[in-house]
Amino acid sequence: MVLLSMILLPVLVAPFAWIGEKLNRDVPKYLSLAVGVFLAFCTAYLIAKYPGNGFAFHEFYKIYPPFDFNLHLAVDGISLVLLAIVAFLAITVTLSSWHVEKPGAYFFLILIFLGPMVGVFVSLNLLWFFIFWEFTLVPMFFHIGIWGAENRIYAAMKFFIYTHLASIFLLLGIIVLYLSTHTFEFEKLLNVHLDPSVAKLVWILMFIGFAVKMPVVPFHTWLPDAHVQAPSPISVFLAGLLLKMGAYGLLRWEIFLFPQTSKFFAPLMAFIAVLTIFYAGFRALAEDHIKRMVAYSSINHMGFVLLGLSALTAAGISAAVYEMVGHALIISLLFMIAGYIHHKTHTWYISELGGLMKKIPGLMTMFVIGVLAAVGLPGTAGFVGELTVMLAAFDYYGWIMVIVPLASALSAGFFMWMLQRAVFGPLREELKKLKSLTELPLIENIPLVLYIGAFILVGVIPAVVFNLYNPVVNAFAQLFQ
Repeated sequence: MVLLSMILLPVLVAPFAWIGEKLNRDVPKYLSLAVGVFLAFCTAYLIAKYPGNGFAFHEFYKIYPPFDFNLHLAVDGISLVLLAIVAFLAITVTLSSWHVEKPGAYFFLILIFLGPMVGVFVSLNLLWFFIFWEFTLVPMFFHIGIWGAENRIYAAMKFFIYTHLASIFLLLGIIVLYLSTHTFEFEKLLNVHLDPSVAKLVWILMFIGFAVKMPVVPFHTWLPDAHVQAPSPISVFLAGLLLKMGAYGLLRWEIFLFPQTSKFFAPLMAFIAVLTIFYAGFRALAEDHIKRMVAYSSINHMGFVLLGLSALTAAGISAAVYEMVGHALIISLLFMIAGYIHHKTHTWYISELGGLMKKIPGLMTMFVIGVLAAVGLPGTAGFVGELTVMLAAFDYYGWIMVIVPLASALSAGFFMWMLQRAVFGPLREELKKLKSLTELPLIENIPLVLYIGAFILVGVIPAVVFNLYNPVVNAFAQLFQ
């Protein structure tokens, strides 16, 4: 019942957050924080009791057996790592939203989002996976549309249309797969041998659905607009969780289920990954809007995730999952601080900033640490993630992947140029007069310190993450031999 309670409790508590605002404005945020802590304790319990390999903590609830529509929940090491990210971000996003307007509706939507989010990572029934997948879209649509910036309606509609159309391709793939196998169960599908032409059709349809959500080029155009218009805490959910859904779905429901078909399409995945890495890097280099620049850097890092997955080796898949974890922690910090910079300077544009380190040294020091982690500073998760992905890609594809390290230089280029223009140098005259240009209150500093502590911890001791899921990855890697 632990897994089911992690899905249901946030959803059941959500109405009380909305109603609670009428009693006391603080009720919604404390309920959201309590749910985040509950998810963290449940995840810690699951990790402590996890046997170390394979699926564990199976929960099976019959819904409609003739159609194989049964709720089957279980976790392995990969799921546990991502559940830990869900719980961690649930707490930090709540703390970052402590003074939000309309807290009842805002935290209602956060709680409605968290339940299906857990469901995506613990469902072993493909149809239920899709149902949870779809339910995560609705709260994000309203968060962007209600609490977003001036073009929020356009961004919310674009986000919903793009991702919903992608879900149609995913659903078509699921239908074709079911008609060929008559099951939605992951463990049954592992033992099914599809006709190669059917497997390729299913693979392509599902890949489009997952690639849009990651997103990778050319399916990425919804993401910069969504990030720019979304409140910064919601950008954390977008980058830290929604993007990971796409990568997780690709790994769990395509690469593991169709190893030989994935091997056939591996060069295509690698090409899209490298294209994504360089295209997003050059777009970030040319970008003057600080939050849009961070959004393109996020797409750049998801290209590294896809590159690791495309290697189809234990090392590559392990590196990709680690990169997902590191990206979630680092990019969350950068999005939050980009939002704070706008809040304090009233501008998004790097060319209108300068010398912020002189005025708000505490916040800018944390920003610099986040940037250094994003460009791969040793001792941070960014270094371990990119290095292991590049080594795995080089080992699988050979010398052609020698171009990938140039992408790290590109990342360093656009981030350092941004720091030089926005953070260092003389303080601009128009910024000297701003009374809003002060350090953050303690409650808003806590999540930033937590992000930094987390990505340094897993950067210095990467075994904390690797040891949890490597046995699972090694077992599935045998399918590609």
